[in-house]
Amino acid sequence: MNLMPIHPQRDVQRHYAASHHHAPSFWLTLVLFASSLLLVLSACGGGPTQGASTPSPTANTVAMAYGQVHTLASSALSTTVVNAHQHLYTFSKTNVGLMYPATDAQGNIWIGEMNANSLGYLNTQTGQVKSWALPDGHYGVMATAIDSQGNIWYAEQFANYIGRFDPKQQTFHPFLLGTMSGHPIGPLNVQFDAQGILWFTAADGNAIGRLDPQTGAVRLWSIMASPSGLAVAPNGSIWFGYLDNGVIGNLNPGTNQITLYKLANTQAQIYSMTADSQGHLWFTEASPGQLDMFDPATSTLTTFAVPTVDGGSPALSELAIDQHGHVWFVDVGANMLGCYLPEQHHYIFYRLSLGQASPFALTIAANGAIWFTAGNADGNYLGTITV
Repeated sequence: MNLMPIHPQRDVQRHYAASHHHAPSFWLTLVLFASSLLLVLSACGGGPTQGASTPSPTANTVAMAYGQVHTLASSALSTTVVNAHQHLYTFSKTNVGLMYPATDAQGNIWIGEMNANSLGYLNTQTGQVKSWALPDGHYGVMATAIDSQGNIWYAEQFANYIGRFDPKQQTFHPFLLGTMSGHPIGPLNVQFDAQGILWFTAADGNAIGRLDPQTGAVRLWSIMASPSGLAVAPNGSIWFGYLDNGVIGNLNPGTNQITLYKLANTQAQIYSMTADSQGHLWFTEASPGQLDMFDPATSTLTTFAVPTVDGGSPALSELAIDQHGHVWFVDVGANMLGCYLPEQHHYIFYRLSLGQASPFALTIAANGAIWFTAGNADGNYLGTITV
């Protein structure tokens, strides 16, 4: 099919982040009612971090093209629902607003606490929890990533910087991001490539960015809309998606070429994405909940309908792929973790025992352990399941 020009929706991701600032378990409802979130946004504040000079990021000249998408329905799918063997760690007895977790080489969990303006840590061997106050936090800490030296990196969207935390020295170093076209960049997701370069989505700057940890140099590629999901493919290409408009995109850093793909469902809310070992792009649609796989070699999109389980309409958030090629995701609507087995065309849903808490995000440790976050107004938890 022919692709239509993409119209920017600059505020969508900022609305999304603001919804987490109040209650992660209710994120989907708040995103769908974005008009009410304008009040939340004004309360959160924002703007560049003060107290240090802000470098001017380098903007690349971008060649923009539109690709075609061939959509296929998946083969017949089967579903199994089981009760999860889980273990919960009480991270906090208040709603500190746990965001996207990351695991270090020792299997410990690092995570942003949006409501508390803190970086959190769980020692998975002892159950010990620690937190460090973020420098100049504006209630916008989002994703975390860990480099090969064990440093913790995080995005602070509303304070407009990417931070690095050295666990050995217990010191922070913020990398201020400046503005693009007069707007703060507003980093959201962060991921490292094979060369140790940090890539990020600029939710407020309508761009994809990269930060060189050695020099602090920042480069930006304008995509004319607010990006959400982010994935670094094995071949080094960068994939991104929008939280509205049903669009995924690819950036080739070597040629500065950006290719946008308009999905058949123009209302698709693309939430999270990752690339498998073959370079296939997997991503979740938040609402209506759906799992998708895009093959760049053939421009083929395969959709995998997510069943309604225990009466909860599917609403998908974060996903990750384990060492067996199984695709794990959080189904907020069903209050479960889901796992799709591509070779068997089979879903397994893990029913969680969380009381009034709701699952939100997940990560997979190097040893294969599945970790997830859950929370409500009474507290936040990190949990793991045995498969």
